[in-house]
Amino acid sequence: MINQSIFFAIHPDAPKDMRVFGDKIKSSGTRGSTKAVGFESKDFQPTPGLQIPELISSFRGGIDTILFSFPSVPLYGNTERTDAYKSLIQALRIGTNFIIVHYESDRETIGNWFTAAGHSLSAISWVPIPSYVDFTDWAEDAYVALRDAHDNTFYLMEPWEFPRSGDQLLADSIEEYTHLNSIQAPLIFQGGNCLIADDFWILGKDYYQDTIDYIQDHTLPLRVNPGQKVEDLVRQSFSDYVDKNRPMFVAGTKKKIPLAAYVGSKENDEFILDIVGAGTGPYQPIFHIDMFMSLIGKNEEGKFEMMVGSPKLGNELLGLSDRAHNLQAAYDEIARSFEKEGIIVHRNPLVHYPEFTGRKIPIKYLQNLAIQNPDDKDVNSALKDLYSLGARENDFALVRNWHHITSNNCLVENSEKFGKHVYLPTFGHGEYTQLSALDDHMKDLWESFGFTVHQLGDFNSFAKRQGVVHCISKFIKRSD
Repeated sequence: MINQSIFFAIHPDAPKDMRVFGDKIKSSGTRGSTKAVGFESKDFQPTPGLQIPELISSFRGGIDTILFSFPSVPLYGNTERTDAYKSLIQALRIGTNFIIVHYESDRETIGNWFTAAGHSLSAISWVPIPSYVDFTDWAEDAYVALRDAHDNTFYLMEPWEFPRSGDQLLADSIEEYTHLNSIQAPLIFQGGNCLIADDFWILGKDYYQDTIDYIQDHTLPLRVNPGQKVEDLVRQSFSDYVDKNRPMFVAGTKKKIPLAAYVGSKENDEFILDIVGAGTGPYQPIFHIDMFMSLIGKNEEGKFEMMVGSPKLGNELLGLSDRAHNLQAAYDEIARSFEKEGIIVHRNPLVHYPEFTGRKIPIKYLQNLAIQNPDDKDVNSALKDLYSLGARENDFALVRNWHHITSNNCLVENSEKFGKHVYLPTFGHGEYTQLSALDDHMKDLWESFGFTVHQLGDFNSFAKRQGVVHCISKFIKRSD
C-alpha cells in the first residue's frame, strides 16, 4: 500500500478521511432508543454463540434495514456531501429501517434529513457515539453483517483489527443500542472487500493473502496443524466465522501488481508528479472489490451475472488516453477468473480520473523525501522518471492525483416483492460535466437488465476519497 506519510507530504490538502488509509493491520452520550427496527421480537432464547454464519446478500431481496455513520454534521454543512446523502435518503423506499451512528448533538439535524424525505423517525434506531471519539462515514468496512441461520440472530462480525480512525469501536456501540450482536474473528477482512452472491461469496485477494501472511508470522492466533496447508486453514476459518454454507471465491491477480505509487511525466513542457497508486491494492486494481464489481443476480437460465469495471471502456467513452497505471490487464484477469467459474461477466466503463491538485512541488523537496525514506521504492522511482525527462533540483513538478470514478459502487436490490432496483451515484456535475456520459451509460446498462434506476446526487467528493455509495452504507437485513 502507498506510504501515508509520504502521500500527505506530497499532497497535504488531500482529505484526511480517505477510505484507503488505515487499511493495513498494525502489530458517554445519552442512551438512545433501544428498539431494533426491522427485527422481529423472539419468543424463545437464542442459542449462545454463532452456529451457522450466513452473510447478508449484496444484492438479493429488498433493503429492509440499512446502517449509516454520520461522523459530524458540521463536516457536511451545506456541502456536496450533504446533498449526496440527502439524495440517497430520498431515494430509499418508505418503510426502510435505519440504524444511524451519530453524535448526539447532530441527531435533530440528521432526523430532519429523513423526515423531509418522508421517512418516519420511528424507523430509526439511534446509536450515539461520544463526541470525543473520531469515526468515519465509511459504514461498510469495519465489519461484515451476517445472521446465524440456526436461530435467526443477527451479527456484526469484526476482523482481528481495524485501524481506521475509531471505526473499530462502532460495533460494540451498535450492539448496545440495537438487537445486533458484536463478535470478532481472527481473520483479516473489511466489508468493502466482500461481495455476497447466492451460491458463493467473494473476498478480495489482498485480505486473503494478508490472513495467510499474518498466520505465518504469528500475528493471528491461528495454528496450522501438522500436514495442513495454511490456505486450507484460512478457508476453513472463513467458513467457521463468516459464512458456513457458501464457498468463498478469492478475487485478485495471480501475481502482485507491479505499480509504483508515483509516476513522473512531462506534458506541454511541464513536469508532473502523478499520484497513481493511492487506491490500488497488491493484488487488486482497486483496494476494495466493491469499487469495481457489481452483482446483478441470476438470469432466466439460472446463470449468475455480474459486472466488472473496465478503464479501457471508460477512456473510450470519455475520449481519454489509456495509461499503464489504469491497470486494464488486472481488471481483465479478474473478469476472466469469474467467467471460468461459469459466471456471466458484463464489462462496464470505469474511469481512473486525473485531477491537478493546484500544488507545485520542488524537485529538491522530492530529493529530500527520497533521502529520508531510502527504502521507499515509489518516490525514488518517480524521481528517476523526472530525471530521465530532464528535471533538475531547481525545477518544479505539478502534482496530479488520480482517483476512481466508479458506478460499480452502488446499492442493488433484486427482489421478488419490490422488483429490481439500483441506486447509482452520479458524477456529471459542475466542472465534471464530461462525466455525465458515464452516468447516462450506466443508467442504460442497468435498465437493459430490467432494473429501475434511481440516479442519486453528485458523489464526486466521495470518489475523491476512494469510496462512493456502497461504502457509506451497510445492509443489515434483507427482505424477500
